[in-house]
Amino acid sequence: MKLDLLAVISAATLLLVLTSNETTRAQGTAFSYQGKLSDHGMPGAGSYDFTFALFDDAIAGNSTGSTLTNSAVQVVGGAFSVVLDFGATFPGADRWIEIGVRTNGNAAFTTLTPRQKITSTPYAVTAANLNSTAMLAPTQLGRLTNHIDVSAAGLAAGQVLVYNGTFWTNVFTTSSGNNATNVPPVLLSYSGTNVPVNAGAGTHFRLVATNNFLLQNPTGAADGQRLVFELIQDSLGGRTMAFGNAFKLGTDLPVINLTTNANGRDFMSCIASGTNFFVVGFIKGF
Repeated sequence: MKLDLLAVISAATLLLVLTSNETTRAQGTAFSYQGKLSDHGMPGAGSYDFTFALFDDAIAGNSTGSTLTNSAVQVVGGAFSVVLDFGATFPGADRWIEIGVRTNGNAAFTTLTPRQKITSTPYAVTAANLNSTAMLAPTQLGRLTNHIDVSAAGLAAGQVLVYNGTFWTNVFTTSSGNNATNVPPVLLSYSGTNVPVNAGAGTHFRLVATNNFLLQNPTGAADGQRLVFELIQDSLGGRTMAFGNAFKLGTDLPVINLTTNANGRDFMSCIASGTNFFVVGFIKGF
């Protein structure tokens, strides 16, 4: 009788409605696999043996990992649940499970078709392996994305990574946005005689002028962003500043000349609008 039942199951390809409610166990590679077994239009019931093999193709392909056997699985109202552990065999590529079944302890297993595609949930097991060179290329170890310029090593407390369209940069985040307070200034540095400004890095920029310089047009600015420049003379003083062409001066402030005093400090503010930076304030001689 059991053999007849298995034949009926085979002919009906078990009508396997494998609703893949896979629940990963974050601490390992095992996950639970739940399914429904229909036998000749009726929910399966009783004790069954199952085999589970992992493949890299829906029809042909190669088996990856060992074939697992779960014996005496109780099927109640057509529903069953098993725990599977194929090891670290989920690299991110598509995987399918081929299932065999038989009534408990009777005859050979019948292979069911089609193979069942693994959904994204089991791939969470890779989270436990992110430090493994088998999972990540060496150039990506310690990094957050496949952008090789992204690294968490330079992140400070309270910072997040922001992509400005060209590269990733560290940005402090607060609830007050561009008007944030208690945020350390971004230190500017020379590139030859030029001083580049990445507006995506913050709103308060500080430069110790050790030579005459050109303050370059800021990059990565949000429309309406306010930028404050703190410009400090070195111990010699007398350093002068020129602007990139995106800085716009008004009739009330047609020219900006830095203090010439050694260790003197000036403040300049501007607002980004489109591709321009309108200078709205300059306080000299601190």
